[in-house]
Amino acid sequence: MKIKAVTFIVIVSLIVFFSLYYFSQPDEPQIVHYHNTPTQIKNEKIQLDEEHTLIVQQNAVWKYINQDIDNFVSVYGEPNRKDPSQYEFEWWIFKQEDFYVQVAVQNEKIISIYSNATTLDFSPLEIGHTMEEVKEIYQLEEEIEFDHLRFKLTERDLQQRPVIRLSEKVFAQLYIDQFTEKLAGIRLMNKEAFELIKPYELFYWGEIKETSQPEDDDWEAVEEGLEQQVFDLTNEIRAAHELGTLTWDDQAADAAKAHSNDMFEENYFSHYSLDGDGLKERLLAVNAHYLSAGENIAAHYVDAPAVIHGWLNSEGHREALLKEEYTHIGVGVFHSFYTQNFIQK
Repeated sequence: MKIKAVTFIVIVSLIVFFSLYYFSQPDEPQIVHYHNTPTQIKNEKIQLDEEHTLIVQQNAVWKYINQDIDNFVSVYGEPNRKDPSQYEFEWWIFKQEDFYVQVAVQNEKIISIYSNATTLDFSPLEIGHTMEEVKEIYQLEEEIEFDHLRFKLTERDLQQRPVIRLSEKVFAQLYIDQFTEKLAGIRLMNKEAFELIKPYELFYWGEIKETSQPEDDDWEAVEEGLEQQVFDLTNEIRAAHELGTLTWDDQAADAAKAHSNDMFEENYFSHYSLDGDGLKERLLAVNAHYLSAGENIAAHYVDAPAVIHGWLNSEGHREALLKEEYTHIGVGVFHSFYTQNFIQK
């Protein structure tokens, strides 16, 4: 069982101060339990007709799940880029001045949508809704069961990333900002995406769809996509808090990439490498110039949106994400290890 964890370290110019924190990752590890026969779900399953008024809104984003990607493109335009994923779908990235959205496309069909944009129509929900407002609209599910799968949410899941069933075929994972208790992001999923991503503790019987991992030659493109997504989402989060946009820094990115690679290859998780080098030494090695610097690391999250919301819900990492003084950022991903380096110039 892999435990997800994230940590934060700060270096202030001239005064070198290293703090190492070990946090339990906000997302619980995926634990798969085998069952020969189904386990009866305790909660009554709510079945909504596919044409329920909460599902099919005239302009709501929900309606695009299970539709052809061409329908989305006809409204929102062509994507800025297409990122391969570690799953069996491709992320289409739509980045405009007033919104950012990631659309998971498999065989030309939309299977998932993620966004934190207040300008997109998620009716009757809205980014910025309080948890109480969310609960007034939908019932939060403690368990989700469909076909031969049963996903069980922990207490932490229910607080930070609950799920609602929009229909028998569509679900919404809600990312809650624990510091404001407001809705900070939404991930829509159909059954296929739910099974591929496996966002919660999973029980199943029979056979399960296993995701084939990218070949070694394909991982580089996947990692580049994840790096760009973390960069984009970091700036989206900062914009939501009325903070300045961070500029990409190649030297900081090189240091971040090297650290993620080293953690993967040497099988450890820390701000310090096995030879004792820390952020200061890594930035020095790439000749980075800065006034102050900070670092967030993460491991074994399902993807970039999950990483960002995990950091946002951890006090130290949130401080780095939202620190006004930072001006530049570099992100490095190697397989499931993430590093982002912030610097002030």
